[in-house]
Amino acid sequence: MLSSISSSDFENPYQTLESGSEIAVRLKIFIAGIVITSAVIGFYLALTSFAPLNARVLGMMDYLPTFLQENQSRKKMLIFGSSMVQAGFEPYQFDEYFTAQDIDVASINYGVGNLDPEFQQYITRDARRKLEVAGQKLDLTLLEFNPFQTTVARGTFGDITRDQNEAILLTPSDLWEITLRDPERGLRLFNIRWFRNGISAELISSAFTIAEDDFIPGNEEEIALARERRNETRRVFLASLPEGVDPFPVDWSQELRGGRLDKRLLSTESLEALQIFMDSYRAPAFMAADQQRRIIQGDIQGLGFDERLILAFINKVNDLKAVSEYMEVILLPRNTDWINYTPEVQQKLDRLMERITRETGVPVRDFQDHPDITPEMFRDTTHLSFGSGIDAFTRLLAETYEDILAD
Repeated sequence: MLSSISSSDFENPYQTLESGSEIAVRLKIFIAGIVITSAVIGFYLALTSFAPLNARVLGMMDYLPTFLQENQSRKKMLIFGSSMVQAGFEPYQFDEYFTAQDIDVASINYGVGNLDPEFQQYITRDARRKLEVAGQKLDLTLLEFNPFQTTVARGTFGDITRDQNEAILLTPSDLWEITLRDPERGLRLFNIRWFRNGISAELISSAFTIAEDDFIPGNEEEIALARERRNETRRVFLASLPEGVDPFPVDWSQELRGGRLDKRLLSTESLEALQIFMDSYRAPAFMAADQQRRIIQGDIQGLGFDERLILAFINKVNDLKAVSEYMEVILLPRNTDWINYTPEVQQKLDRLMERITRETGVPVRDFQDHPDITPEMFRDTTHLSFGSGIDAFTRLLAETYEDILAD
């Protein structure tokens, strides 16, 4: 009898118990994986929901038909360009200047950061289409030419955000055409646009390479002191604001038509605190870091131009010229304390401006060295200050183009 019992008769029950344990463990791992994955996705979506580029660029593009509809009987002025335009022009101040001259003008700030001409041309194409659908033209269009955004260095740096920019700026039909030509890339762009809040993985992984304050190694102590000073002046400014006033909205502001700050809401105390806060940005350590960053990322003083980006800019000119009664290309003021050109670089820039006029028929106006704009009016090496800088340049534009809008 004993010899008829095999060892397998004792192994089967234990095998059943082990199988049950394995299933339970795997089930727990599966559930834990779902929880962790959901948490990561939730964190990612929360993180990308704060992306300022998407909020501003999509907001202004969506608002344009409303702007045209609401201002059909008014003279319409649009200024388009980089973050230098975004920080340097206040529509309500421009409009108020003309109201005082009994001229009814509605202006709009179409400035947005982190887009070189290759990506900006998608926006001008969209603006042209919407103006043609509305059957309207802009009375005055000013298109910024930003020299360091058309360099080889800038084009290389712009590749970091290529997928993101194309995903959010191209039309669905454009994305579909890309998908037909390159299914893998098309699906990636669709994923970025509709499932990742328009933020590419490349941008997230490269975010720290775009940092401003710590761009130069070896000046940590000076940077820390400057940052402490800036944080303190910011705290004082914010504490002086009336309740509910958001001084620097990230999203597109329809009320301000792309402007950054309605100073009519601020007291004298707040305006003084704002100027002190803006001045704190111009600490030498910050300025040196920003200058170095612009040299590396945009070749801002050498200006080695990229033909591909120049052609994209010319496309922008032609798009806006087609829907404008009058148009000029403009160069915004330059902080000559920190950014200077050799005579050879200046000649190269001048020749390019002549080429743009020759190929498009649109004149160029250069504000780079205008005496009304001084280095103290800048927040950093390229952007005008939200204090005195934006006021001075907005008024300069109003005075410069008064005769054109009055005609």
